[in-house]
Amino acid sequence: MALGLTDPLTALSFSAMPADQLADCHRALVAAQRDVDHWRRLILARIDLAVASVANLDEPLPPPGLYGTVLDPPTGLRRLIGIAPTDVRAGEGGLLIRLRGALDDLARYEKTLEAVTGEAAGVLAYRARVLAAGR
Repeated sequence: MALGLTDPLTALSFSAMPADQLADCHRALVAAQRDVDHWRRLILARIDLAVASVANLDEPLPPPGLYGTVLDPPTGLRRLIGIAPTDVRAGEGGLLIRLRGALDDLARYEKTLEAVTGEAAGVLAYRARVLAAGR
């Protein structure tokens, strides 16, 4: 019998798990995938903010000749979304490097998690087919 992906990487043997334990493990793996997706989106959003801070993005201004009308854009947007003030922008550049590294690490973790989750799902599907064929 060939070793599955989970044998060497996680010391789990899905084939030896009782069905209810395997189903619980699979649910936990799927939940972990959702968490990874959430963190990936948060890191990407933080990268956007760091880039905006380093780029010194100006507050939106109304088009010329429309000052004081209902078309005035909201004020204080930089502060509202947490874009660093000009005097702390230097740290944002270093943070960008760390954030991109974290994103790469998270992507590698996500690929491994997908493989292990897929294997657990495969074992569950196989057992379901065996049970269905036995009826």
